[in-house]
Amino acid sequence: MKRLWPILLVLLWTGTLRAAGDQAYLGVFAETRVQQMAGMPKMPALPPGMDLSNLPGGAAMMGMGRPMRSLEVRLWSPGIAPAEASAFLEVPEGLGQGKRLNLDLYRPKPGQAEPEAAGPVAPDFTIKIYWGSSATVRPGQPKVIRMADLAGEAKAAVQRQGPQGARGTYFYKPDWTTGYWPTGRQPGQIGEQASLVGHYALTTTYAGSVPIDDPQNVDFLAPIELTSPDLSKQVALDGAIMLAWKLVPGLLGQHAMVMGMEGKSTLVLWTSAETASAPAMGDWGYLEMAKVRELVSQGVLMKPDRTNAIVPAGIFKNADVANLMMIGYGPGTALDTGQPLPRIQTKTTLSVMLGGKGMSGMEGIGAGE
Repeated sequence: MKRLWPILLVLLWTGTLRAAGDQAYLGVFAETRVQQMAGMPKMPALPPGMDLSNLPGGAAMMGMGRPMRSLEVRLWSPGIAPAEASAFLEVPEGLGQGKRLNLDLYRPKPGQAEPEAAGPVAPDFTIKIYWGSSATVRPGQPKVIRMADLAGEAKAAVQRQGPQGARGTYFYKPDWTTGYWPTGRQPGQIGEQASLVGHYALTTTYAGSVPIDDPQNVDFLAPIELTSPDLSKQVALDGAIMLAWKLVPGLLGQHAMVMGMEGKSTLVLWTSAETASAPAMGDWGYLEMAKVRELVSQGVLMKPDRTNAIVPAGIFKNADVANLMMIGYGPGTALDTGQPLPRIQTKTTLSVMLGGKGMSGMEGIGAGE
């Protein structure tokens, strides 16, 4: 499923960061993330003073169902940085990461245009797309995309997708240097009480230096909490799926999507968007606030006060596993000028394995532990 996601984005959305001249860009991206599996119990409340950020990475499954916070820093600059180049970001004390984050640098080979390919996609691969909140399938749906019907660059773009491609604009850029954090030396485990608010200052030896202040209203968002369907058991996929969730304060726009595989060659996808246009098909990373408002006005994203949606009956009844993904885009802050040009942005996400033929026998795992 992870490998199919970048393929879908290539088929339906080709937006990338566009730069002019020698302009560099700094992004500080904050996410609140929840992962759940229907039929598995949530992790109970932690004892006072215990923080999941103090657990090693292998214990991440212990946090199933609990909100986790993450922070990513990206510094994109045109050209290949010198071997001795360095960059660090001073951060607020409330983030709980010390006084500064030391960025590692990724340098693609000069002239390298694409990540390595992951191998061909089956010629009979098919994507079926449904959209809009409705208890039944609307007329004119689904939209069907068949690999065999693609030609030229569209097919070639799909064939080129691989593990690096999945990270897209957030890591790899031909002939650009990417500074990044977390790193192996600073793994970036963010505490449940951490705050983004405060003063940031980037210092580099190769791409410029810039400060930016993060105001009180730009902080880690609340988690997305479903009130329907009942996740104490696997969700029946033969009927309409009634999605409902608690209001997340501060959102600018939001999106829900369910995707499931039928065997190895058919992907079924539903989106809450009221249109089947390309921008309706996924998580675009960290959108600028103006773009979020534009997509809300177009019906691609749901309004921030929306708290329900309906997945049409039966479209996932043959899925091996159906996965729900929700994204809420929050406020950010940015400067109009700077070298590099800085931006801080927030989002909250939810990922739930709802059910399916491939999850048979998994219900209740861990309930007695």
